[in-house]
Amino acid sequence: MISAPAFGATGLWIDSLETEFGWSRTQLSIAFSLGQLEGSVAAPFVGYLIDKIGGKKVACIGAIASSVGFLCLSQTVPITESRENWLDPAIFYISYVTIMFGVTLGGWIPMTVIINNWFAKHRSLAMSIGSVGFSIGTFAIVPFLAILIESESVGWKTTALGLTLFFPLLIFPITRIIKNTPEEIGEVPDGIEATSTVNSIPDQSVEIGSNDFSLKAALQEKVFWYIAIGHGASAMLTSTMMVHLILAFKHQGISLQTAAFIWGLAMGVGGVSQILGGFLGDRTKKHVAVCIFGCIQAIGVSLAVLVTNTGTALIFAIVYGIGFGARAPITTSMRGDYFGRKAFGKIMGVSAMSMMLMTMFGPIFAGRLFDLQGNYQNGFLILACCGFIGSLIFLLAKRPVLQKTG
Repeated sequence: MISAPAFGATGLWIDSLETEFGWSRTQLSIAFSLGQLEGSVAAPFVGYLIDKIGGKKVACIGAIASSVGFLCLSQTVPITESRENWLDPAIFYISYVTIMFGVTLGGWIPMTVIINNWFAKHRSLAMSIGSVGFSIGTFAIVPFLAILIESESVGWKTTALGLTLFFPLLIFPITRIIKNTPEEIGEVPDGIEATSTVNSIPDQSVEIGSNDFSLKAALQEKVFWYIAIGHGASAMLTSTMMVHLILAFKHQGISLQTAAFIWGLAMGVGGVSQILGGFLGDRTKKHVAVCIFGCIQAIGVSLAVLVTNTGTALIFAIVYGIGFGARAPITTSMRGDYFGRKAFGKIMGVSAMSMMLMTMFGPIFAGRLFDLQGNYQNGFLILACCGFIGSLIFLLAKRPVLQKTG
């Protein structure tokens, strides 16, 4: 609920502002990338904060920040006399930076840390079930937002104001339902003894607590950077699709509402595929599985340039959804398996920092090529190749061994 209106609906906000104010795709893509830059800078702090006060409190702060961001978005107007001045959408930039800060605080990182605290033996499956929220949220919310935004009686400004009122309502269920760790209620991960093994793959079994890396120790492992680069390459494709896919399909002859539905459907397929990824991640070598699904996601991006009707759009939704969905939980649970629970918030924060820097590049690159060439073909294909190569890097990402000292 926190992530979908910001990430999944990015293309809808950009289309609305482009139509009303005449800003270019490159100008509007800068807002998303600035948000990613802010997220990359804030992520280590967020990770530290989660380890300090718990993911539940951090998520509540994120809901408030997102609300403020959408309030600013509803007030977006040009600030110069030239629509070509890259600073003209400055209010939109400030809005999206604030929204992204809220999402960084309230979305993927804190919920991932909490799930990692609760599960060990079936961590990939648990991560996949938790990650379904983003996919289902996008599937349910984005098409609905498209209807509201296109409505003459509602429009994008009123829709943004509605989200401003909606986000604070999430605080009550967050505070009442979520527990940061099983130890808060006298339990242990999986409800099992701390000496039990936590992975069903014989060559990957490890005892709870025996592989708890500090942040410093994790940063010294090459595998940390292999995962960060590989994940960043795939996330770069995701960020590009979030910003440009609806716009690309509209340019290629599909209506805005249909394009929003297809994007939501791709996320819906991704939600089902996440369960598949979680199931396989607990039963296969994670670095191999995430490589395969990352390559499928890259193939899905390349198929987007061929979409000219609903039939080809459905093919895209299936292929991309399978790759994106199955890859996501395995990539995250891999870090938990490899580096343990002790400093997982900090490790996720620093890893997200390097990953988000890569996600900045994709949307601006695709938007710039569109402005220069009048289509997304070369931009999508080049980025798909980068994502494919990045996925292959996961083959090098084998489990590290913590060196005991003293």
